Amino acid sequence: MSQKYEAKRAVLLDDVKQVLKDAEALYKAAVDDGTQEGKALKEKLKAQLTKAQEQYAELEGSVLERTREAAAHTNDLVYEKPYHAMGVAALVGLVLGAFLSRCGR
Repeated sequence: MSQKYEAKRAVLLDDVKQVLKDAEALYKAAVDDGTQEGKALKEKLKAQLTKAQEQYAELEGSVLERTREAAAHTNDLVYEKPYHAMGVAALVGLVLGAFLSRCGR
């Protein structure tokens, strides 16, 4: 489950990063028509793009930090109560085995 989450998280972050790169390329390629309205729109786009990039960086850092905290917490729990962890793993294996054996019929 953790690997699936990590893969989906990585794909999502890559997609967001690509959207930001595309928006930045669009901004750079935008042609000024010389009007005040065009210049104001381009400046507004630049400000929003900068804000989005900052928010993306914060989000990426936050997700990474929470993932590390969750992994550390899980690791601590397993080391503090190894027999509980083995019991839960055995129970999950038993339920999963029973479920799969019924589905195979």
